[in-house]
Amino acid sequence: MVYQSRFPLSSDSFFTSGIIAGSICLSCLFLCGCEKAEQISTYSVPRHDSLQTAEFLESNQRAHPKPERMIGIVIPRKTALWFFKLQGNIEAVAARENDVRDFLKSVRITGDDKIEWKLPENWKQMPASDMRYATLLLGKSDSGTSEQPSLEMSVTTFPARPDLTIADQVVLNINRWRGQLSLPPIGEEDLESQSEKLAVGDDAAWWLNIIGRPKPKPAGMGPRPQAAPKAEVREPASEPKPPACNKPAEWTEGPPAMFAVVSFQVADGDAKAAITVTPARGNRLENVNRWRGQLGLGPLTENELVATAKKVDVGTQSGDLYKMSADGRSIFGVIVDDRDQSWFVKMTGDATLVEREGSRFETFLKSLQLN
Repeated sequence: MVYQSRFPLSSDSFFTSGIIAGSICLSCLFLCGCEKAEQISTYSVPRHDSLQTAEFLESNQRAHPKPERMIGIVIPRKTALWFFKLQGNIEAVAARENDVRDFLKSVRITGDDKIEWKLPENWKQMPASDMRYATLLLGKSDSGTSEQPSLEMSVTTFPARPDLTIADQVVLNINRWRGQLSLPPIGEEDLESQSEKLAVGDDAAWWLNIIGRPKPKPAGMGPRPQAAPKAEVREPASEPKPPACNKPAEWTEGPPAMFAVVSFQVADGDAKAAITVTPARGNRLENVNRWRGQLGLGPLTENELVATAKKVDVGTQSGDLYKMSADGRSIFGVIVDDRDQSWFVKMTGDATLVEREGSRFETFLKSLQLN
């Protein structure tokens, strides 16, 4: 069968079509194989010199201070407390730890609160000022390099507070130092794990070795000033009022606990447990992990924290209960968010006793009026 086109082509049409087809093929070959490679241009951008000015660098350092290390020593006595503090570059301060320990071996405080020491050969003592009892300039150590940064240790003192126990005063000042490096506060029960107890002459002292990020300084400030002695212990802006609550008959009034507005205790023979209610601020995960650290437990992640929490009624509010146990001790801790602060309700002590008091603890929580 033969098909005929409805549009018969003449010889001229064939010729024209051939030219067009050939042109298209040549164009394709030219585009595909003969296109000029793209040129890569290089050029220089002038540096924005204002980003390297002293003003910019100073402003950036204020807003984003580098982490620093602090070695702090508290020597509490009945009538006065003494403080030694060395802060600066992490590696530089760490390199002087042994030097500071050796220096402390020479420190003696007499019965009338006079202090004396023997300076290492390459150290220098600066005169006292309104803010410091003394400033000790640490010379280069025997193993130091020519680039070893200069460091200074402040020495301050202030009268002891008769209304607080020695442990309370130690913790208050440790928390002041921790706050300077943006670290969360600790409680008296954390002293053993968060500091080292050592002897300085005939006195007990607490050694703190921490790393943190200094709080940003306001514009226009120079080096961080040392606090005056009277500012070593800071009073709260206002005394928090104890919340109304119903105490179980089996519980008794407990000894005053630092920062706590309510303190109860319960005992069964040698087994004891303490119950406290404390207003506080701080990151929830850090505080729960601090409790876990008191029991020798590892920290939780954010997801694990959420999975661990149990909702409980606290008066007319709701709180999260976290239970943890290790080595025969337990902590039942409740955190209640209340406007710009939190409430910590905590029962800690013998694991068997804490577990037995669990139902009374939850009844107590329901009676708490935190507003």
